[in-house]
Amino acid sequence: MRRAIAEPFSKLFRSHAYYPLSFIVSLLLILGIVVNVLIRTGNWPPAFAGQRSPVTITSNPTPTPPATVEALIMGDVHVPGLYKLPPRSHVRDLVEIAGGAYTTADLARVSLDAALANGQSVYVPRVGETIPPERNGRIDLNAAGTEQLHYALGITLTIARRIVEYRTTHGPFSSVSELLLVPVAKTTYDRIKDLVTV
Repeated sequence: MRRAIAEPFSKLFRSHAYYPLSFIVSLLLILGIVVNVLIRTGNWPPAFAGQRSPVTITSNPTPTPPATVEALIMGDVHVPGLYKLPPRSHVRDLVEIAGGAYTTADLARVSLDAALANGQSVYVPRVGETIPPERNGRIDLNAAGTEQLHYALGITLTIARRIVEYRTTHGPFSSVSELLLVPVAKTTYDRIKDLVTV
């Protein structure tokens, strides 16, 4: 039985076709191993000369609108301060987020329906009030009077008087942080520091 099975292989080994056939089989095995390695390393199929790379079509980028609008509000509102609002907000929205205006506010002098711009400052005056001196949209610590500081910043008259007295005694403020030497409480300072300038 074993002889019958081995006899065809014995004839194959003695034949003239053995060496060419074994060469072809070996070549196919080596080629298979090489292709397998190339597939595993991500290099298959190979890029042939003249083969075009995929073309990515892009359009002109659309400017991304700001995520929020940052605006200052001062004057006769409950909580003056720096606020962030959604895009396309209006002055009316800023007044509302600041707690609303007092009944003494002269809203006829405020453009409530105007669109808010990023970095804008809005002042809500009282009826008959003279707008306090501003620089770059902020209240000038070295020029505003006691009542102007009081109403513009929403601080007590006592603190406003203390600021003016400090300025009179020590000369003009050289920096906003100098308010802490007045002294002004840290919580008050943190609330008004972005509303004033020197």
